[in-house]
Amino acid sequence: MLRVRATLSFAVIVFSTPAVPVFGQQPNAPAGTRMVAVDGHAVRVQMLGFESRKTPGTPVVVFEAGGTNSLDAWGQIPQRLSLTVPVVAYDRAGLGQSAWDGVTPTPQHVTKRLHSLLGVIGVAPPYVLVGFSWGGALMRYFAGYYPSEVAGVVFVDPGPIVTQSLAEALAPFNAVGGGRAGYDAYWSAFAGVLQRSSPGVRAEFDVYSRLLEREPAERDLRPMPNVPVVVLIAAKYLDLSQVIKVPFDQRAQFEADVRHRIKQLQEWALASPSGTLVVTNQSTHTIPREDPDLIVWGIERVLSAARSQRR
Repeated sequence: MLRVRATLSFAVIVFSTPAVPVFGQQPNAPAGTRMVAVDGHAVRVQMLGFESRKTPGTPVVVFEAGGTNSLDAWGQIPQRLSLTVPVVAYDRAGLGQSAWDGVTPTPQHVTKRLHSLLGVIGVAPPYVLVGFSWGGALMRYFAGYYPSEVAGVVFVDPGPIVTQSLAEALAPFNAVGGGRAGYDAYWSAFAGVLQRSSPGVRAEFDVYSRLLEREPAERDLRPMPNVPVVVLIAAKYLDLSQVIKVPFDQRAQFEADVRHRIKQLQEWALASPSGTLVVTNQSTHTIPREDPDLIVWGIERVLSAARSQRR
């Protein structure tokens, strides 16, 4: 989420004040949700469709939500998919109903914690990873850390683009005359919006906003496994001028950013033996809410390609 689209979930702050988690089923909870303990901290997890996992090697679809978002951000998508495949979604530490563990939520920590959660709930690989926005970057890290366990990845308008340099991240701002000053003003505006948010949200935003200040070689980003990939890019403009104030034309920056993201993210798809890149101008960044059918299509495409690879 380095850009206007990709930082939408920070601006909306849909889930910036987590409920106090307790162990057990919550009133009106989404189907299949329960609380478990990971390293002594409560984590809300959703598990659906496991009655269909009758043979070893059947992929499990694992969801990672965007920044500040809980598993609820996926709406009915997990339940729809669970009719044919097992699915897992969860709340990261300090988000939704999961307890804040007090640890800086670096990609390394978050992915290790997700891996531990999958072990706690007894869900063995292979996994088809689905990451939305910041969750896309986290799933990119997960695939690098546990390549032998990953059968495919679906990136839903992913950000930040952790494979690019800071200079490349600045390119859309330079294109509209904002430059580094505009980039810094942009981040400062979001920091102001989030200053009263929960500790988990603030910590995640801090990690996120600082990540691209580091040299790519210092980000501990490991190679992707040779698996099917679908990359979905949202190209419909969303006006956030009432949320953040910046010294450049936001729409012009957005349009420059779309072109930049297509160029950068096509490499993610092209690197896969079965890669697909989809650019949609029918949805803003909130694809899970605006076009869930597209996400379901992307997941089913990766699942189909993964099955073909196993034959």
